[in-house]
Amino acid sequence: MKDEKYQKLTEYLQKTGKTEIWLHLHEIEEILGFPLDASAFQHKEFWANCTASTKAYSWMDAGYEIVEINLKEETILIKQKAWI
Repeated sequence: MKDEKYQKLTEYLQKTGKTEIWLHLHEIEEILGFPLDASAFQHKEFWANCTASTKAYSWMDAGYEIVEINLKEETILIKQKAWI
């Protein structure tokens, strides 16, 4: 199930046209217009490419997946999915 509060991230990713995007977690907060949960900065599981996670639809619906998470640097790498 999609979480509408993350819709702005979907729209941002759809507009970029990039196949690979590094984003700082604070940049994501700016895109969304609200602070991320503390767990986004502490647990890689927050960024799981999983349909059980409603926020994951924000990048999955845009055709992307999270491929790298660096909690120390507070960055994530989002890549366009390669369709086979």
